[in-house]
Amino acid sequence: MPLHPARVKFLTQAQTAQFFSVITDRRESALFATIYHYGLRVTEATLLQLEDVDLIHRRITVHRLKGGYGGERPLLTNTAQVIQAYLPARLPTGSALFTGRQGNLHRQRIQQLFKRYARSAGLDPTYTVHSLRHSIGTHLLDAGFGIEFVRDHLGHVNIQNTLIYAQLTNRRREGIYQQIEESEEIVKV
Repeated sequence: MPLHPARVKFLTQAQTAQFFSVITDRRESALFATIYHYGLRVTEATLLQLEDVDLIHRRITVHRLKGGYGGERPLLTNTAQVIQAYLPARLPTGSALFTGRQGNLHRQRIQQLFKRYARSAGLDPTYTVHSLRHSIGTHLLDAGFGIEFVRDHLGHVNIQNTLIYAQLTNRRREGIYQQIEESEEIVKV
């Protein structure tokens, strides 16, 4: 079932930058950067294993839920840097990429960490980790990437789930209207 615009909460670019600016822990910086950059659901972040990240060949294997398309993706430079900074401090208490003192990080712990950093950043308390997924979808469209790329990037099977982001972003709409204004193909009356 496609998302409804009123139920989608995303952070603006400034809010996202503010969120990341308050994170000082290397693990959490790598965790939330990976969630944001790859549009991961919380549970998808817990599925990442250490061997899913190949820093040498700059690849990451994403495991999608809900029948979504996952697989191997290029590892973004910024994501690679924060993961590389985290790995020496990674606790060998589990097989997941992101571990804690008692093993692999769980959904609930990731959500608690997000809430703590969101509060420190002065963000609306109704934001959730899933807001980072909605944010990257919106930010990619704002940056001019096409809806098909965003669909693939988020692993959506149904394009209707991706179209919600096109409805949310005014910057992209304004940019298109600017192109219409400047186009010599559109007749000026």
